[in-house]
Amino acid sequence: MKKLNNWDHNTWLSSRKYILSFHKFLKKDINFNKEIKILDIGCGRGKMISFLSKKYKLDHYPIGLDIVNHKVQNNRIKFINGDAIKYLKSSKNKFDLVIFKQSIHFFNQKQIRFMINNIKKKLNNNGKIIVCTLNSENISIPTFKLFESKLKISLKKDKIIIFLLKKILKNYKIKIFKFKVKINQITYIKMLKKRFISCLLKLSKKEILSGIKEIKRSHKKKNYF
Repeated sequence: MKKLNNWDHNTWLSSRKYILSFHKFLKKDINFNKEIKILDIGCGRGKMISFLSKKYKLDHYPIGLDIVNHKVQNNRIKFINGDAIKYLKSSKNKFDLVIFKQSIHFFNQKQIRFMINNIKKKLNNNGKIIVCTLNSENISIPTFKLFESKLKISLKKDKIIIFLLKKILKNYKIKIFKFKVKINQITYIKMLKKRFISCLLKLSKKEILSGIKEIKRSHKKKNYF
């Protein structure tokens, strides 16, 4: 299975503006303090939890788990290169906040059931699980035809996952996080070449290059979404 290496590498998702905006969104429901214990499943390079660790001078360094070994060099988080299922089976740690930030769709339904039920047992009193997925009702990133068809399949899977989560988590809220992106075509093309989103992972180099030609023909030099 190909791994998603570049979703938070030189993208808007790794920008300080995005991190600050997402932090503001989280603060509406999360009581951040220096004692909070955080687990981020599919953390990438750990930029979000690194920000939280520094901002709140956390006593317990957040744990960032990712199957891709990003070789994170950050002394304010604990990065674990490993499988989430194996970690949850073996770990005795308790948490106040567990985050899946656009990572839960990498797991099948059986795995999701196991993870959520296991995490529920690992939550401290008033602990929370946050699952972020793309909003299938309102997504406007620039695409080419093959990209769009793969994205639609991915969004259908996200809908199924949300339905499953509603059944497992009886007490849940659905909230929409909005972030406005302004990006020039050259930067976006670099992101496409690096396959910044999971639905591009299985596309061949030839398909990506063909899609880039479509992007150049059908989209503006600067894009807003």
